[in-house]
Amino acid sequence: MKQEKDIKLIISQKLKDKLKECVNKARPNEACGFIFGTIEEIKKNGEFEYHYLAQKFYCMESSEKSTVSFLISDFERFNEVFMEASQQFKLQLISIFHSHPGGAYPSGVDHDNMKFLDRCGINAFKSQIWTIMDASNFELKGFIYLNNELLQIDILMVS
Repeated sequence: MKQEKDIKLIISQKLKDKLKECVNKARPNEACGFIFGTIEEIKKNGEFEYHYLAQKFYCMESSEKSTVSFLISDFERFNEVFMEASQQFKLQLISIFHSHPGGAYPSGVDHDNMKFLDRCGINAFKSQIWTIMDASNFELKGFIYLNNELLQIDILMVS
């Protein structure tokens, strides 16, 4: 899979621990949630990098209790979370999070959903980072559907 070097998700160990808690709570099924934060444009040596700074995580209950998929159909709860993050904390949605029982790479369904959300016309979902955590070892990887291509991004851990 191609790597996108200009986009980085920056996440604290404390927030990663919250992702782990969400995964443990959903076991043996897939966990899911949303990461909110800010995006900074950084200019380095004449080139631009985009740093997605993760600041708040909301674990969501999947409407589909499954080891191979997740579904967030509680739109009322989604709207509450979205409004709280944007109005109270002035944050934007930067990542859709979910887990896999083993492995942290997008499934075919994930890929289709990433493509769909990128093209659905809702700006909050355009070029959205998807974070996937391996429930067996808590490895975390990030992906983005950008310019009609699925790309892996770097995740940088900070204290």
